[in-house]
Amino acid sequence: MATRLRVEVNVNRLLLFGLLGLWSCDLKVPFGDTGSGAMCLDEFLEMMATDRELIESAAAERGVSTGEILDEIIDGGLGVADVLFDCSASEALSELGAGTGGGFVQVSSVEELVSTLMDVTQSQNELVQDIAFMVDSTGSMSNDIEAVRARLDAILNGLDPAEDRVTVAWFRDRHVDSPWYRRNGRGLISPDAGQLKSFLNAIDATGGGDLPESLYDGAFKSIDEIEWSAERRVLVIITDAGPTDRDTHTAEDVVRSAEANNVEIVPILVGL
Repeated sequence: MATRLRVEVNVNRLLLFGLLGLWSCDLKVPFGDTGSGAMCLDEFLEMMATDRELIESAAAERGVSTGEILDEIIDGGLGVADVLFDCSASEALSELGAGTGGGFVQVSSVEELVSTLMDVTQSQNELVQDIAFMVDSTGSMSNDIEAVRARLDAILNGLDPAEDRVTVAWFRDRHVDSPWYRRNGRGLISPDAGQLKSFLNAIDATGGGDLPESLYDGAFKSIDEIEWSAERRVLVIITDAGPTDRDTHTAEDVVRSAEANNVEIVPILVGL
């Protein structure tokens, strides 16, 4: 890895580096370097001589979200992989998927995200389906939300408008964001892309505070409040972060509620 490093002093970024404690600021590797593959966020931060706590402190000092600070690092070219994942989220998301018969998926691009959502809607289209999409709507998710909005027709194409129903919700961090959760007002409706697009268009990808979000509380709220009735019931969670440890509900609470309502959870972790 060391042979790939090149020295480049960038005066315009010195303030950012100082805030983040990036003492190795003269080391730069172009983000997306061919063949570098994926890397866990914490491993990346360690290479940059910083950590989550320092980034969160910098975000608080500047009055911005942690996601915005990370975006600045990534957009500035300080990377060593094609894509970064918050690997600390993988275990929590896997637990929700495995515990409900859904399955956990990790995607590295918006194209993979759209393809995965199409697989979910089309994989068991012989059954009547109720599908809820719960999207992390914090600042770092703007590109993913836009991709879902732009390809919603294709995502819903495999559903039967006469029998299947869908709903969309978004969530953030309930401890710093108000509102932190919303779902389209009509609940489960026919898979009409036009009606759901209007809800997606109103989402303002912002907020989030620190990296973890209210994943467990959002999932529990969705499962508990949706009026499920179909043969196949699916909650699809789209996020780039794990759950906050300040949520009211736990993974066990979410899995129990899903089992009681016969809902399978399909968590999708997207790259940062």
